[in-house]
Amino acid sequence: MLPELNMQNAKRKITWVTPDYFVDCDFNIDIFKHILQAFEVHWIILLPAKNARFSEGDFQELQKLDGLHIEFLYSAHRQRDPRRLGYYFNLLRKIKQDGSDINYFNCVPDPYSMPLFWLLNKNRTIFCAHDGEVTGAFSFAAITKIAFKYSYSFARFVNMFSKSQASKFKTNYPQSEVFTTYLALKSFGASEQIVADQNKITFLSFGVINYSKNIELLIEAACNIYEQGYNNFKISINGSCTNWEYYQSLIRYPQLFECQIRMIDNGEIPALFSNASYFVQPYRQVSQSGAMKVAFYYNLPVLASDFPGFRDEVIEGINGYLFDPSDVKNLEQLMIDRLKNHNLDYTRLKSNMQAHVTSRYADKELAQNYISMFNHVIDSSNAAA
Repeated sequence: MLPELNMQNAKRKITWVTPDYFVDCDFNIDIFKHILQAFEVHWIILLPAKNARFSEGDFQELQKLDGLHIEFLYSAHRQRDPRRLGYYFNLLRKIKQDGSDINYFNCVPDPYSMPLFWLLNKNRTIFCAHDGEVTGAFSFAAITKIAFKYSYSFARFVNMFSKSQASKFKTNYPQSEVFTTYLALKSFGASEQIVADQNKITFLSFGVINYSKNIELLIEAACNIYEQGYNNFKISINGSCTNWEYYQSLIRYPQLFECQIRMIDNGEIPALFSNASYFVQPYRQVSQSGAMKVAFYYNLPVLASDFPGFRDEVIEGINGYLFDPSDVKNLEQLMIDRLKNHNLDYTRLKSNMQAHVTSRYADKELAQNYISMFNHVIDSSNAAA
């Protein structure tokens, strides 16, 4: 149940901070509608001056909500530029001017944002962590590891989005009280069905292509099963890549592949997911996946690497299947099984998936998790005062 408000109980206030690379984690109008029944929110969105993932126009509907004020804070400097320090101190000034009951800070620590972890009131600030530890998959992993240590060591309250990552985080930072909230489903607009070859089953890959995504495993598996006589499928690879020549050299049968190697515009995403048959994530490592929540929204079954971060979300035969990413034959067998049984059980699989997703990721329930977390932190802060 959402908390009831009365004239003697004015809404409490949240200052909510999100950089553009995590906006899709927090951008959910229905969840905000529920939260705004209990809180007023000042949402500060951090955007680069150039090549931002989102524009101010993307938030027009949200800005109509009563009790939500959105402010855009632009930076003209790259993440590694020392002038970012001034940018973060300006952000700190804005947060302190708000004097909110809760600060919700959804940013990855870096050398220039560390002072915010030290200077914000730790009794009233919830810091987000998407990873429980720094791995080799991080850019500038050595620097990021130091930033994590000297940022999260000061955090009293931390919100995470994966039970497996929360467990790792608690081991590394036992002083913190850790909450776990599932990421909401991610919508980029209504489904867009396109008339296509109904005899072809499409395995979709979407997102930035790099070493950790292990797209070469999908390419190899596809070529191998084609050589075994299966040709009723295609592979759709979509995303930006700095060394596509390497991956392209692995494609032995170009007729199997539809590739868009560039940044995919948000408006293109609904058609990609609505017209695919399966979403494939052959990652080498993972904490949790935002792209998986896009697949869940568009009711697209997932084939994913068997890692704890995916086990938190994928239930075999309900919303997808897991495979061993160290063995290409394991992915081959799974893809062959899907090709053979697609017409037999795909409708049932999609039906099971829809029921599961509707139950587990209901906006009202996810919003209540946030509200309970915010109220707990406020009550703890008041008790300590």
